[in-house]
Amino acid sequence: MAIISLIDTLLKGIFSAEQKFFDNPKDMYSFEASVKASTDAFAAGFLGEILSELDHAIYKCAWRDGRYAVQRKDRRTLISSVGDISFDCTYYKGIGEHNGFCHLTEELIGLERNERFTEGAEVALLCEALKTSYAEAAKVLPSKQEITKTTVMNKVHGIAEEIPDSVNPESKAVPYLYIEADEDHVSEQHGRLGDVENNQGFVSKLVYIYEYKKDSRVAGRKELVGRYYFSGLYPGTEGNSKLWTRVQTFISRNYDDEALKRVFISGDGAAWIKAGTEYVEKSVFCADKYHLMQYLNAAAAQMQEEKESVKGELWHLLYSKGPNVRRRFEGYTEVMMKTAKSPDKVDTFRKYVLGNWAAVRRTLRNDLVDGCSAESHVSHVLSDRLSSRPMGWSQTGADRMSRLRCYERNCSRGDLIKLVRYSREQRKMSATGTEGISVERISLREIMLEHYDQAKSYIERIQAHIPYSTARKIATIRTHLSDI
Repeated sequence: MAIISLIDTLLKGIFSAEQKFFDNPKDMYSFEASVKASTDAFAAGFLGEILSELDHAIYKCAWRDGRYAVQRKDRRTLISSVGDISFDCTYYKGIGEHNGFCHLTEELIGLERNERFTEGAEVALLCEALKTSYAEAAKVLPSKQEITKTTVMNKVHGIAEEIPDSVNPESKAVPYLYIEADEDHVSEQHGRLGDVENNQGFVSKLVYIYEYKKDSRVAGRKELVGRYYFSGLYPGTEGNSKLWTRVQTFISRNYDDEALKRVFISGDGAAWIKAGTEYVEKSVFCADKYHLMQYLNAAAAQMQEEKESVKGELWHLLYSKGPNVRRRFEGYTEVMMKTAKSPDKVDTFRKYVLGNWAAVRRTLRNDLVDGCSAESHVSHVLSDRLSSRPMGWSQTGADRMSRLRCYERNCSRGDLIKLVRYSREQRKMSATGTEGISVERISLREIMLEHYDQAKSYIERIQAHIPYSTARKIATIRTHLSDI
């Protein structure tokens, strides 16, 4: 039986690594690498043998008679997280209503036609692509087959465009929700190295929602409770509508509408962010204090020696509760522009405040609005992978990577398998393929029992050698200890 041979090879490899380790106990690295190589080779061989047994079981199954006729015997190789898996995969032709050609083993295990990677291998590629280049991600799998950066790119592009958002079992009752939004500017690549003239930029939008802030373990920092991210390119008016509709749908499914009093949307004043109030119920826009301070400091700096006093007066006007505050602000900034070193910076600040007057006042005077950290979130969630280093992206690649990085933060890397399965299912549904077979009609229990019965006596023989092995190890350890 092939599996018995695999076990024999595994044990020989492990015992060989063990012997080399006791000959040189200081070389722990080689010992670890040798054992891992042996176990990975066994795992790959074992998976291949089981899949071949599955293919043989389908071939012998009475269910197949009258439905699928054998065309040829193929040998299939899949790239997995433990190495290359080779197995028998019979090619069939459908009969009657089952018209078409297919590999029933592939259909049974849910493998797409011409797919080279197992689900685990695809998860490993995506995990690596989340943090490093496609070229580096291509090296993560222990395969003898060629895996190129284009292969990794295609896996990222293959992620489902619309990923279902999480839904809590019970709606949360909170009085306030906070939404913060900003964008990352990404360089576009058109495929030709050095073709800078045709390269343009586009933006990837980031929106995240949370319930409140609490003190984190790091002094001086806050932690967002109930945080959930949304991202993607979402270009134009239609794309923006899809994004904010998705946010509103998430709120409706996860929060009690009756308990919710207000939703505060904070941002830098971009039109696409302010448009969120048209889609998110009970929402108001609040100006991002970070950008407000940038504009204010730049404007006050143009007054040179009077910089500090001007800055104080501007803050006083923005916070003031007195009458005609807006008119007084306009008059004060008009005077500033007449004597400013660079009047255009004063004008930029003036237009920003007047264009977002209610939002600015709400941010500064409402105790419920406690700052906006969208800039730093964009840096960590998007820019860290998309734009912080010189690189170019296709729009599809940037969109999928944005969604992928948000999915990781919303659901953790361990849940990437769910995304891979969902994306494969979506691709399968959109493609024209053969009709699947009923998994319940084929049982693997008999195959498993057969493997166990044949291996049982062999395993008992292996265990009989353990006392001698233990004695040899003790003697070797004593020898090395005496040399210290």
